[in-house]
Amino acid sequence: TAKDVVAKAGRKNLIINGGFDVWQRGVTGSQANQAAYISADRWLTYIDTSSTVSLSKVSFALGQTDVEGNPESYAKFDWLGTSSTALKVIEQRVENVIPVSGAPITLSFYARTEQADDVEIRFTQDNGVGGSAQVGITGGTVDCTTSWKKFTKTITLPSLAGKTVNAGSYLKVGFWSQGTLNSHLELANVQLELGSVATGCEHRSYGEELALCQRYYQKVTDSVSFQGTRWSIHYYGSYYMPVTMRSAPAFLGSRPAMLKAFGAGSALDSTAVTGGVAGTSSIELQITSPDVGVSAFIRFTASTDWFSLDAEIY
Repeated sequence: TAKDVVAKAGRKNLIINGGFDVWQRGVTGSQANQAAYISADRWLTYIDTSSTVSLSKVSFALGQTDVEGNPESYAKFDWLGTSSTALKVIEQRVENVIPVSGAPITLSFYARTEQADDVEIRFTQDNGVGGSAQVGITGGTVDCTTSWKKFTKTITLPSLAGKTVNAGSYLKVGFWSQGTLNSHLELANVQLELGSVATGCEHRSYGEELALCQRYYQKVTDSVSFQGTRWSIHYYGSYYMPVTMRSAPAFLGSRPAMLKAFGAGSALDSTAVTGGVAGTSSIELQITSPDVGVSAFIRFTASTDWFSLDAEIY
C-alpha cells in the first residue's frame, strides 16, 4: 500500500523542511494580505488584512538544550498591523491525500511566542482540482508561552471511500492565530508521521532535504551555462533540473539582462529572458539578445543574477 511505501522509504516525517534548514528564496521574506511562499522552503504564509507578516531564519545558540536533537535553526513568524483579530497562518501542504487518509496521524513540534498566546492547529484534506469538496479537521489549540515547549497532536483523518481524488491533492497542516497583536510565533522541529505516537525527530542531511524541496521550487544561482541556438532575434537553450519537479514549473528571472550570450568574439547581454516549453525535468529558455553568431554560450551576466522554477502547491 501507499502507507507501506512511505514506511519502507524511511521517510517517517511527512513534513519537508520541518527543521527550517532550506531557504532558497532567502533567509527572510514578507508579504501583506495574501497567501505566498516568501522564504522558508515548503512553508506558505497568509494574513487576511492589510497587516504584514514576515518569516525569518534564526540560528540556535550552540549547545542549547531547550529543543531536542541539536537543530541549527528555527523559523520566526512575525506580524505587524493594527488589528489583533487578523488571521495569521503558516502552513505546509503535504502532497497527495491518499497515503494519509483514514488513519491516525501525529503532529509534533516545538513552539514559543513573544507573549503568551494560543495557536490553533488545523488540517484540511484537499482532493485536488475537480475532486470532492475539501474537508477541514480541527486539531485543537496549544497554549504557547515565551519558553520553548514541545507539543503533540494526534487526529484520525477521514476515509476517502466514496470520494473523488484528482491531481494536485494535498493535506494542509496549518498553525493559525488570531491572538495577541504583534506577538510573533517561533517554530522548530515540525514533524508529521503516521500513527498515534510522536517519535523522535527525524534527521535528514541538508542535501537530502534540499532535494526534497527542489521537487517544488528551485532557485538557480551561481554558475550556470548552456548552449543556445539562434532563431530570428532569440537564442534557445535548455536547462535541465537536478531534481524532477512536481509539475511543469513557472519561470521567473531576476532581470531582463540576467543572461549573457558569448560567441563570434563578442559577449552581449540579453534584453529579455522567458521560459518556453517546460516539463518536469527540463525547460526551454528563450533569450532575446543581439546577434553573436548562430550558436552561443549562455551564462549569467552577474554573480547576483538568478532564475527560479516554481511548482509549489497553491
